Amino acid sequence: MTEIPEHLLKRAAAARAASSGDEPAAGAPAEATPAATPAKVPAQVAPAPVVEAPPAPVAPYMTAHFVRKKIPWWAISALLLLPLWAFTYVGTLERPPQEATGVLAEGDQVFGARCASCHGATGGGGSGHALADGEVLVAFPSVADHVVWVVQGSDTVGLGNSYGDPSLGRVVEGGMPGWGDVLTKEQLLGVVLHERARLSGSDDDAALAEAIDDAVHGDTLDLAGHFDPATITAHEVEELLASGTVAGH
Repeated sequence: MTEIPEHLLKRAAAARAASSGDEPAAGAPAEATPAATPAKVPAQVAPAPVVEAPPAPVAPYMTAHFVRKKIPWWAISALLLLPLWAFTYVGTLERPPQEATGVLAEGDQVFGARCASCHGATGGGGSGHALADGEVLVAFPSVADHVVWVVQGSDTVGLGNSYGDPSLGRVVEGGMPGWGDVLTKEQLLGVVLHERARLSGSDDDAALAEAIDDAVHGDTLDLAGHFDPATITAHEVEELLASGTVAGH
């Protein structure tokens, strides 16, 4: 009979004890158990990629703001100074002359047609004396005396006789026609006041012209007819200007 090796017997006994739940016999050497197999570590899974949300759409006007060319700093300085330059430039412009109306408009037309050829288009003088820049006001301080001179002319006054302001010592030398038989009272007053107010800048005579216009429109002053060169006097003209609403001028 073949002898069973002892280690096989022990292994069989241990198997029976393990199956029945019995502990191995005391003194029986415990069978060495194989070393525990280390637990498998699960493989790390790569995180899912993060997908960023698309940016919100930009309004067209904001896009234009970011892409358009910006004003350079030197241009901004020039723009800031532009209003000051414009104000200065406008201040250097020559103001257009005020448009004459009423009796002054009538006088302007008469002066251009009858007087400018001798006294200049702007009264600067020529073959006749200068009337602009206050010259006519020096020669005729009184409107009435000025009117009498234009009505009569040099022929009526007579060669060698004085006229205008005596302190000037002016005498008639000929060449100034009388307009009393040619121009109406309104035209004569108009051209005289045009020379005084418009050419020589007399504010008082400009106010007188306005007062005459108001009186004519209000039917308190009649400028129909002509002045008589043979009989006209400064007193007659003064009385005419004193009538109606032009009293006191």
